[in-house]
Amino acid sequence: RETINWLFILMPFIYIILVYDRLPGFAPFQIDREQAIYQYILFLMGVSIFWYVTLLVRPSIFPKTAFHQNLKSFHRMRTLMLAFISLLSMTFISGKIGITFNWIKISLILSMVFVAAVGNLYPTIRFNYMIGIKNSWTQSNETIWKKTHSFAGKIFFWGGLIGAMYGILFDVNPVPYMPVIYVGYVFTLVFIPHVFSYLLFRKTHSHAHL
Repeated sequence: RETINWLFILMPFIYIILVYDRLPGFAPFQIDREQAIYQYILFLMGVSIFWYVTLLVRPSIFPKTAFHQNLKSFHRMRTLMLAFISLLSMTFISGKIGITFNWIKISLILSMVFVAAVGNLYPTIRFNYMIGIKNSWTQSNETIWKKTHSFAGKIFFWGGLIGAMYGILFDVNPVPYMPVIYVGYVFTLVFIPHVFSYLLFRKTHSHAHL
């Protein structure tokens, strides 16, 4: 598993080395469009490495039981994040060396596949304080946590699948305000489970008072 994770981390850098003669020379203190590729890759991979280290080394503030119960989910989430960022980075590099592709289309498809994969993972995440849908309602009750993550898994999986199929079947470039639509769509997928957890919390407490 760790070999696969490190492969995802190193793939963009190996790709840069292989096609370096077709890329602008690296100038770390020069900020312009030509150097943007390196700044972009370093930022993305910096985020992915931070995620990798954070999920590899269990923070002491989290209970041991929560970590061990979610060990598989932690590993899967870490690998998913690394794979998504690595593939996105390599797509960007390919565009810089003249390989023609639809950047917006590929980014949309990759991100929607990532959302669907996270949705498939959500029902397996047990009650914890580190990953998952964390709000005052899910943290108040383990039953609410389980039901919310089961519901969210379906929303994310089917929402991501529908988004990916749309990206595959249709040309997204001419769609007006596509970035705004995309952000709104993802926000809706994230927002719905929070509303669901709130409604569950109210229902649970209303029954408790009765």
